[in-house]
Amino acid sequence: MSAGLPLLARRAWAAPTARRIVAEEPWGRLERLGEGVWAMVSTPLTGDRTTLCNGGIVAGRSGTLVIEAFGSERGAQWIAEQARTLTGRAPTHVLLTHYHSDHTAGLRGLVTSADVALFTTAATRDLVNERNQDPPRALLAAARLIDPARATRIDLGGRRVVVTPARGHTPSDVSVRLDDPDVVFCGDLVWNGMFPNYVDAVPSELSTSVRALRSMRAESYVSGHGTIATPADLANYIALLDDIEQAARRALVRGVTAEAAGAEYRLPAASNSWTLFNPRYFERAIGAWMKELAASR
Repeated sequence: MSAGLPLLARRAWAAPTARRIVAEEPWGRLERLGEGVWAMVSTPLTGDRTTLCNGGIVAGRSGTLVIEAFGSERGAQWIAEQARTLTGRAPTHVLLTHYHSDHTAGLRGLVTSADVALFTTAATRDLVNERNQDPPRALLAAARLIDPARATRIDLGGRRVVVTPARGHTPSDVSVRLDDPDVVFCGDLVWNGMFPNYVDAVPSELSTSVRALRSMRAESYVSGHGTIATPADLANYIALLDDIEQAARRALVRGVTAEAAGAEYRLPAASNSWTLFNPRYFERAIGAWMKELAASR
């Protein structure tokens, strides 16, 4: 994943943040966003995939929500331990933003009893079962299903979080909005400092969903991968999504393949320091747009 990345880029990824770090490991750090709210910022470019994705912990008077189940049971167990340390309570709620295994593989490390409420959409549940290795079928069967057509509110006791359904990165994505602090946990609808993975993407739907997140006008957006985004970062990300679309349109006009267009592609100046998990991500993103545009003709 990090092969070929310059040492300077890997160090920059793990650079200290202005926010207070309450726990830190080689695979990532917990940053305090406000009273009872922490973001897990994974730093996988060192090669350590223990948590792999970003997520968070949100605490109320009567419940503690962990957003994402992360890339391994070890990572999920570490998050659960941090939740107990920070809130005095083991996680009572767990929420999945989408089905990809880097966000779900640790479920058994978080949902350890029937007292833990697991929230997911039916589509995400089904995709975990169908596509992921060794899915926790029994845990998923007991999940509380998020309405795919409207917002769902979860009451943690004096703190309500709003779960908004979307699609675009996968067939079923959700975001999580808090009002105090003013934060949105975006799942992989948003990447910051790292080029997005279009493996399951419907590009036009992704663009629409990200613009809907911008319309929330939050102060901070916790990306699925990369650092926490500001509104300016989100605007830059939208500009990148638009640039990928234009590259695909040019490739179709020229009659070149996605592979060739991906090999030629260069990041916009505002994003030229971004890194990639995989050198074929340019080709994958442009190819996803080319497929959608060709189908609409």
